Amino acid sequence: MTVMTKTFQSIVRFDQRSLRWVSRSRTPWLDRLMRGFTRAGDWQSWTALSLAALAAGGQFRQVAIQVVPRLLTTLTICFAIKSISRRPRPSQAMKDFSSLLKNPDPYSFPSSHTACAWAVCMSLGISLGWGLPLFALYAAAIGYSRIHVGAHYPLDVVIGTAIGIAVALI
Repeated sequence: MTVMTKTFQSIVRFDQRSLRWVSRSRTPWLDRLMRGFTRAGDWQSWTALSLAALAAGGQFRQVAIQVVPRLLTTLTICFAIKSISRRPRPSQAMKDFSSLLKNPDPYSFPSSHTACAWAVCMSLGISLGWGLPLFALYAAAIGYSRIHVGAHYPLDVVIGTAIGIAVALI
C-alpha cells in the first residue's frame, strides 16, 4: 500500500469518525436550527437574495453586481470538482448513518453550500466595508450545519470554505 493510499484512507476514517461525533450532538431544537441554516445557504436562497438586491437598485444593486459573479464562479468550481471527485454523500457511504435532509445531489465533495456561503459573505463584508466578522460567523454556521445534518464530511466543508474565501478575494 502506498503512502498516498494510506494517507487518503486515514483522512476518510477521520472524516467518518468526526461526522459520527457531530451526529451524536443532535437534538430536536438544534436539528431545526441547523436545517434552517442549511436552507438559508442553498443556491436558491442566494439567487433569490441576489435578484431582490438587483431589483432594489441603489447600493443593493451595486453590492449584488460585486457578489453575483463570485457566487456563480463558486458554484461552477464546486460542480466541476464534484463531477470529478464523485465522493458519495455520508448517508450513501456510511453504514448505519442517515442524513436529516434529502441530499440535493449524490456527491459531497466539496460542500457547495459552504463555498457559496463564504463567497457571498466575504464578498458582502468586503463590498460593504463593514460586518465581515458577522458575515463570517453566518458562513461558518452554514458550513457547520452541513456537517450536523449529515450532508457532508468535515473535509468537504473545509475545502468548501477555502474555495469560497479564495473566490471572494479574487
